[in-house]
Amino acid sequence: MNFKRGHLLLFGALFISYLLSPLPAAAQQSRFDEGNRLLEESLYEEAITLYKAIEEDGYRSGALWLNMGIAYTQLDSLGMAKFYLLKAADQRETEQLARQALEYVNERFPRRSAVLPALPWDRFFQYLSAQFGITAIVVATLVLFNLAAALLIAAWFRIDLRKPFRIASLSLFGLSALLFLFSLIIYSQQNRYSAAILTDRQSEVYAEPAETATQITTAFEGFSLRIDFKRSETADGWYYIRLENGMFGWIRDEGVRIL
Repeated sequence: MNFKRGHLLLFGALFISYLLSPLPAAAQQSRFDEGNRLLEESLYEEAITLYKAIEEDGYRSGALWLNMGIAYTQLDSLGMAKFYLLKAADQRETEQLARQALEYVNERFPRRSAVLPALPWDRFFQYLSAQFGITAIVVATLVLFNLAAALLIAAWFRIDLRKPFRIASLSLFGLSALLFLFSLIIYSQQNRYSAAILTDRQSEVYAEPAETATQITTAFEGFSLRIDFKRSETADGWYYIRLENGMFGWIRDEGVRIL
């Protein structure tokens, strides 16, 4: 492997900063340290049991997910490893090491999906969401709207500047409306769709939510999926998904882990 287990375990010192209160923090840190000891001793299943207990108690961090990813990698459970390493990669303190581990894990998958590039507007809204967030966009919308209203009112008192004030006001109203529309689209995407990982060895993808329906393709362990929750509500036990190769279909929800 191109990353060292001992080096990754240094994040144990950071774990305690994520805990919620002094007494539970001490107990969870003790369990986390014990899990790290088991991991170093190659007792991977026992380490995962402890890590999962910590996670189920609501105590989570990049360090915890990173070590869970490492343990699953050693057990050759690559789908679960990818799932936890992706979660660790979203945390600043573990992002670099998690991405290094992900490169290693991705190389070990025997089957990989073709990947279509994201559509330009999808990349645009993903960028807005990641860089600014919906809250910042809504705040900017309100600020621009109020500024536009203030300029419109000021235009009634400054006859000599009425025309430029009105132009500026209309421009700001238009920009605030555009940002408001962006915030609605981002909100809709965040609530309707979610990324997920297939952790089973393989699962069939069907045209309809039934195993008697036409089989479209087969998804394999480690495949990245995009779940449409709105359409998935129409069929219990099934997810309507988009694969990275652009294909759509229905898949059983067993073995699908939502990020």
